[in-house]
Amino acid sequence: MSKYIASIPLGDIERIQIYVNKSAKTLAEIKAETGADYLINGGLYQGAQAVCHLRADGRTYAKDPYTYWGYAWDTGPDITLRSVPAAERRSYICCVCLLRGGKAETLIYNRDVGGSRPRTAMGIKDGALCLYCTNSGRTPEELQAELLALGWESALMLDGGGSSQCDLAGKRIVSNRKVHNLILVYKRKRASSEPKGTPSEPSDSGSDGERMNDGADETCPGGWGEGCEVGEDDKKEKPMSEAYQVTPSVGVNIRSGPGTGYSKVGAYAQGTVVTVTATRDGWGQTEKGWVSLDYLEAVEAAQRVTDNGLRIQARYIDAGRKNRPCGVNPCGYITIHETGNAARGADAAAHGSYLNSAAGEAALVSWHYTVDDHAIVQHLPDGETAYHAGDGPKGTGNARSIGVEICVNADGDFAKARENAASLVRLLMEEHGTPIGHVVQHNHWNGKDCPYTIRHTSGAWEAFLALCEGGPCAKTNRQTVQARFGLAEETMDYLEAYRYGADLLQKLAAAN
Repeated sequence: MSKYIASIPLGDIERIQIYVNKSAKTLAEIKAETGADYLINGGLYQGAQAVCHLRADGRTYAKDPYTYWGYAWDTGPDITLRSVPAAERRSYICCVCLLRGGKAETLIYNRDVGGSRPRTAMGIKDGALCLYCTNSGRTPEELQAELLALGWESALMLDGGGSSQCDLAGKRIVSNRKVHNLILVYKRKRASSEPKGTPSEPSDSGSDGERMNDGADETCPGGWGEGCEVGEDDKKEKPMSEAYQVTPSVGVNIRSGPGTGYSKVGAYAQGTVVTVTATRDGWGQTEKGWVSLDYLEAVEAAQRVTDNGLRIQARYIDAGRKNRPCGVNPCGYITIHETGNAARGADAAAHGSYLNSAAGEAALVSWHYTVDDHAIVQHLPDGETAYHAGDGPKGTGNARSIGVEICVNADGDFAKARENAASLVRLLMEEHGTPIGHVVQHNHWNGKDCPYTIRHTSGAWEAFLALCEGGPCAKTNRQTVQARFGLAEETMDYLEAYRYGADLLQKLAAAN
């Protein structure tokens, strides 16, 4: 087993390049082509597409709705750990942040990158860029501890497992896997000859002879393609909305999959309004195929907002994943769960990422909404079935109910998350005509002890149902009554749990 660590003073670096390989060439071939002094595999990817945030020499290859800690730079010596995406920097990469400010960072990663496996990492120590690669097994926690012991000030875990490979000034770890992207470092000796850039993709033409856009068109008519500089408007994430309009005058290509490597199956003309049912790596799935979201503009539509002001964020599980069964759900019930994940950072967005990952698909789990103390994320349309109730694919819980998960992360406010969940239930009850008697616990379907915290708190389920019936002023009513009459928390819980508790609190709050 081998392990190599390189330390390159930032002052000796001419350039750091993210080489976008799209799994085409071996590390040795890239070394021969570019003449880079140090090469190491880069960030996470699925097939020919990068995931997380990735930008190379001004071209954005992967986006994510959320920000993460990563490395960003313009040329290389100016590399810093910062929040990405960083619109003003020409290159950035993120994966799993291990160290920040010389201290261990809380680790957040999907299960499919966990376990003991070969590892690669990059970091900063004493004004030098550090590159690390080993083909022996490390868990993310073990890697973090090792780099902390080495005195690294900041560190980012990169892709691992079979992707781990490097050529650090001749010290090599070889892998048969051709990876999506690599990090290349050129020392100042190359000042007289610039390394070759990342190979560009061929442009595409429509069947009528006009050039069509799909992210591969370097001429950028009506928008920007992969070969074009990103403008200020293009640096913004497009909102998730089911309805989009085609904006370029020459239309947009439809692909058989989410990327320009997939075959063209047709085209949409300018002004066509399409329904996007799923998104992946900057592409949207329509009834005819996949379209680059860079050439679509969200059509203004009524936003679903709860009565306490929370906008529901639609981040659907990709169509075709095994944990998206797509059966018809009549929405006769609303099933309440708790995530059971007390890890810091395990909020609604994190659970959305899990459901739309290989790990979530392999676990065959899905539900409709996750709610935390600040957000509501929707993972499936209400009218689709999901695997959340544990009563089988045709069970009433899975096939006829909407699944709502309440987050219990240690850095969240569970009481606020519970209130937000109640506001969502009120909206769903109104939209689908669901009676309060059909708002049930996960336990109702298969006997599981869920929602655990609510079930193990005296009167909490009755209080939750009262909140679901009480409207957005329920919390204000409780606070007003408690302050006016000097009642203890236990008494307030009892009043809320009373069958007509919400009505009683409202009357007491309004009394003169």
